[in-house]
Amino acid sequence: MTTAPRPKILPGTTYEIPCACGRLYVTCTDLDGRLFEIFLRLGKSGGCGAAVNEGAARLASKALRGGIEPVEVVKSLAGISCHASGPALPCCLAAAAEAIKSHIEGKP
Repeated sequence: MTTAPRPKILPGTTYEIPCACGRLYVTCTDLDGRLFEIFLRLGKSGGCGAAVNEGAARLASKALRGGIEPVEVVKSLAGISCHASGPALPCCLAAAAEAIKSHIEGKP
């Protein structure tokens, strides 16, 4: 897959989403009006949760830069659960899907 080169500066929006592990910050950057990449940051935590989110964001961004439709990223992440998630708070990756969906639908 060929991916588009990343410009030095891109506009972005950061969403704060509560999730089972705390607060998830999802930054969505756009290029020419299209979602180009995402960054996921889980509060102040490090460790396994931060690593999983970093890996998921890198893969999703590579796919977006390769031309995949953003809705496909949402579909892939939505509904993922973990030992800490439940009816009240989603898993980090499901929360990321919510933020990305809001971004592509233009709803803050």
